[in-house]
Amino acid sequence: MSAGMATGLELATGAECVLGVVEFTPVDLFLFSAAGWHPHRIHYDLPYAESEGHPTLVVHGPLQAVHLFQALVPALPAGVRVVRTTYRHRAPLYLGAPATMHAAVTAVHDGAATVEVWFTDAEGTITTSGVAAVQVTTDAAPASGR
Repeated sequence: MSAGMATGLELATGAECVLGVVEFTPVDLFLFSAAGWHPHRIHYDLPYAESEGHPTLVVHGPLQAVHLFQALVPALPAGVRVVRTTYRHRAPLYLGAPATMHAAVTAVHDGAATVEVWFTDAEGTITTSGVAAVQVTTDAAPASGR
């Protein structure tokens, strides 16, 4: 898998950025299937995926969500942390073409913000989308574990 990283997301309503571009590999899909106990063969067995009507292997929706939120964290300003996430799968993402991760700040209020994130395929179709609630912390230092 290859990925580019975002340069940063301003915490202002309407701010947008590209979080990166990912090209998943068959190994990524196989390992995610194994690690997450996702046994559906459309993710790792090409002849089976084709027999189900897919042109190639299908990238897991949860794998896309993991990438979206992991890419969002370093794009946020210092002292801002993700406190809650939700996501939804909207269309298949097929193996073999770069997919782009996007983010947009949709609301800012009282030290918190709502950030929408989404994957688009090569045709611009949104395949997985999500929302992250983020919060400005008073201490940007890592938690002490207490």
